[in-house]
Amino acid sequence: MESALPKGLPFSFVPPPCLDRATIAAHAGLRPVLRIQASALLAVHRRTPRVAAIFGKQQRYLLGQLAIAMAFEGGERGLIVAHFLQAVKTHGISSRNTATSFIEEMLHYKIARINVTNTDRRRRPVVLTAATIEALTTWLALHLRSLDALDGGNRQSEFEQHPQLLAQVHPLIVHHILLSEKTMPPARIFSFLGEMNDGGLLTDNIIASLQDAPTGTARFPTLLNSFSQLSEPLRVSRTHLLRKLAVSEQAGHLGWLERRGASTFWISKEFLHDYEIYQVEKLANIETAWQAVRDNGRSGHSGDYPGMLPENRGGVPQWAHVG
Repeated sequence: MESALPKGLPFSFVPPPCLDRATIAAHAGLRPVLRIQASALLAVHRRTPRVAAIFGKQQRYLLGQLAIAMAFEGGERGLIVAHFLQAVKTHGISSRNTATSFIEEMLHYKIARINVTNTDRRRRPVVLTAATIEALTTWLALHLRSLDALDGGNRQSEFEQHPQLLAQVHPLIVHHILLSEKTMPPARIFSFLGEMNDGGLLTDNIIASLQDAPTGTARFPTLLNSFSQLSEPLRVSRTHLLRKLAVSEQAGHLGWLERRGASTFWISKEFLHDYEIYQVEKLANIETAWQAVRDNGRSGHSGDYPGMLPENRGGVPQWAHVG
């Protein structure tokens, strides 16, 4: 299969610094960068709450990323729902019914739409809407900005000049996510909140509110000091939030410095460690994908590359066979 990459990227190539996992994890500025990144993700949610809700729960995050990546790889053909369901089963992301309902929700809220120009209506090809592509463009740009903040690179600037690269970079990012033991699934302490609806949003709210703490701190304080501040951006009931928090509080992963719900909210160093491991893996995956697309563009490579997974002779995309 001929690669979907262009034979040459439309900008002059200046080799940027390349960040690997170890370098990102050891960087002295990582925590402030992740705090700014979490704030930026909260801002995206406020602007496009329905699109951002796709990523609010870990399972939905994986379903959404996989569906979007397959839609990008399908190009004008779009995403074939049957192929998506097979890929979801292969990677053990959810049940078939959950995955089917997820696609129906994407269509209902106009995150995606049926490709009416495709003559094969029986296969229900799905394509992304402009609003979703715009939100994904912002998502990738803010993560590239995080990488730039760590090494002084110019990834975000290049991407803003050539946003069409999203369709090439995003599937490769998802390919790495599905193969990573650190993201499939993430560490238990951090992932517990991710299992609740809007858990990802809750975590971003917590991390964005982190205060500086001295070396050796066991409890990291935040600027949050009430249940209302924790729940304000969420679409879950106060009762559900309290029940979820209670489990983590009893385990010593988070809590309140004094009166519960009316004092400084904190997270444990173990919670923060697990969160940072997950974010380092994500940033490393994005860096790997970004550099691969740029390198292929510079060399004019025309063969397959790991992010563009061709269909096999049976017509089933190789997404269903990865991992």
